[in-house]
Formats: sequence, C-alpha cells, structure tokens
Amino acid sequence: MNFSYQQLGDSNGVSTSNYGAQVAHRTFLDEDGANLLTFGINYSQISISDKDLSGPDKERRLQTVVPNFSLMTILDEQYSMVVTLRPGFYGDLKGDLGKDFRLEGGVVVTKFINESFTLGLGVGRGTNFGRDLVVPLVQFLYFASDKIVLRGLLPIRASVWYVPSQQWEFGAIYRLQGSLYNIEDDTNISKAQRLGFASAQLGAAARYNLFGKNYIVAEAGVTALRRYEWRDEVGTTVDIGKEPFLDRDLNNVPYLRIGWIEKF
Repeated sequence: MNFSYQQLGDSNGVSTSNYGAQVAHRTFLDEDGANLLTFGINYSQISISDKDLSGPDKERRLQTVVPNFSLMTILDEQYSMVVTLRPGFYGDLKGDLGKDFRLEGGVVVTKFINESFTLGLGVGRGTNFGRDLVVPLVQFLYFASDKIVLRGLLPIRASVWYVPSQQWEFGAIYRLQGSLYNIEDDTNISKAQRLGFASAQLGAAARYNLFGKNYIVAEAGVTALRRYEWRDEVGTTVDIGKEPFLDRDLNNVPYLRIGWIEKF
C-alpha cells in the first residue's frame, strides 16, 4: 500500500501535479507455493495546467482507475513466469466510460542465475510513454551485498537501494510515468480526443521507517524526457496549426515526490 504526491516544475507554460494511491494483496494458490497471485488497484489523478490554452483545456484533471492482476508461476528450479493484466480506465471519466477503458499488461519469463541475480525477458503493452505501445521488457533483481539491492523492469522503472540500518534506506530511482488519456467533447482543440502525457524521471530518494513495515518517502530529481501530445481517435497527432500550439515540446524540469508506503 502506498500514497504519493508529485509536483513537476513549469515548462513552456505547462505545469503538472499528480496524486497516486495503490493497495495490493498477495496469496498463494497452492500449498507448495508454485503459484503466487497478486491483486491490487491503482488510482492516480494528474492535474495539467497550460496557460496558453483556454476553456476546459487550460486546467484539466485526468484520472486512472486500474485493477492489477499478476500471477507468478514457478516453472522449474531455474525458470518462472509472471503474467500481468491491467484492465482499467484512463481518462477524464466523464460520459462513456467504455471509451476510457483499455487493457494493458505483459508477460515476463525469468531465470534464476544464482543466489544473487535473477534476469527476465518479456513483452508488454502499456502507455507509460504517453503512447499506446507494445515494447520488450527486461526484468532484473540483483543483491550486490546484504545492504545493496538493484531491481527494475525496463524501460518502465529501475532502482538501486542502500540499506544501512533498519530505519533508513537511500536510493537512486529511474521511473517512466505517463499515460494516454481519453477526453470527452469538452475541448476547444478540434478533433482532439486523446491526450498523451509522460515524463521519465531520475532522482534520489530516502525512506524512513516509522514503525513495522511503514515508511515515509521523499524523492527529488529531474526529468529526462517529456511528452505532451493531443491526438485524434485513431491516434494521429492533432496539428493545431498556429503558435503556440504547433510546438508543445516541454523542457526537462526538477520534480519533488513525497509519500508513504507499507511494504509486503
């Protein structure tokens, strides 16, 4: 379970903030522990402010409500497979919710290399880039020592954590955060029906153990990629045709993220 708030700096008249919450539960489906099912639900709300737009486009709030189903199956002593499905809603959640619905997910086969290292390869469909894409996935988990661990699912996320004590954890974070959102007809941009928004983030983080498995988290860094695209119903980028809308490239900016997490 975790909650977070994130603020990105202003660029080209565009500023954003994001709230997120996630809760999950794990259960073994058999007595020998060969099949582990994780069920969770994610909620996020992003506020996008664009001073160069007007009407409902000037301040827009977009949401995702996404159940997560992840099944890990041990195939043999070396290999396991993880299948993830995310049938969720991505948009302003107004009007026809069927237009907001999308199925994302993926499959990864992992190999137990040794006691310290596990590596996996797979494929997934998602919109973290702000576009609906099918991409190859690389998963890894590496225990460099009893105090240093590296884990990731590229190109979505990666981290390295140093755990000097039971109270403190310090890390370096890479995260690709974004989605392709459906919007209803309340827009002044002709033909626009989808908004793709994404940012890659590089930051430093610290966790402090409050009690049990509960931590407060602080993270700060900079973006390494920004995407802000209006698209029509078939996915073609909408050409506004005049400044300042023809070029909506966003510069990299600092960001701050704070939150609370309860580990499994």
